[in-house]
Amino acid sequence: MRKTRVIIIVVAAVFSGLMIALGFNTLDWMTFGHDNPTMWYFVWPSKFGMPFWNAYFFGGILPLWAGGFLAGIIVGLVISVLWRKRKTPSS
Repeated sequence: MRKTRVIIIVVAAVFSGLMIALGFNTLDWMTFGHDNPTMWYFVWPSKFGMPFWNAYFFGGILPLWAGGFLAGIIVGLVISVLWRKRKTPSS
């Protein structure tokens, strides 16, 4: 059971870091990378383009929120595991 928790925490930490990086990089690209608002699309404007506000929300705000939420869950799990270890009586 302990291995499963460690694996879940590690996978969630990596995914949280990736989501936060995606959010920050998207917001940086949208605010400082391009001067023409009509060009603010995700990958390819002709096929998979997304208007500015949708790209801003789904590429910047939502990943930042999700990554922070996952980071909070990870911290809570680690604290609860450490707290439980501390409360057990030592022999």
